[in-house]
Amino acid sequence: MFADSTSHSQRQHSLIDCDAMCTSSAAGHAVSPIQERVSSATPGKWRDAIVVATSVGGWIEVVTLCDDQSIVLWNHADLTGELLPGAPVSLHAVYDVLKTADAKHSVLRVGVGG
Repeated sequence: MFADSTSHSQRQHSLIDCDAMCTSSAAGHAVSPIQERVSSATPGKWRDAIVVATSVGGWIEVVTLCDDQSIVLWNHADLTGELLPGAPVSLHAVYDVLKTADAKHSVLRVGVGG
């Protein structure tokens, strides 16, 4: 499901060399201070969602509760241990931040799932 979703630009993002303390501000890497501030300043843009699937390659699929839309996302880290299927999350509709109960992750919005 996720492997077919990768475009050339998404593969370029994934080639940025990261470790556990990623400082890249590219989409899908560390949440930048500006991204943190603008997402916090626009609380009406958060959409509640449920995690459908994750992969070790960083692919995340969520379904929004407000309109039942499946959205495919990417993050440079393996979040399979944190984002379990069925887990509630919030996705910022404008600034592409995925929020869990304990953390915020910058995500690259790949598209609408099938």
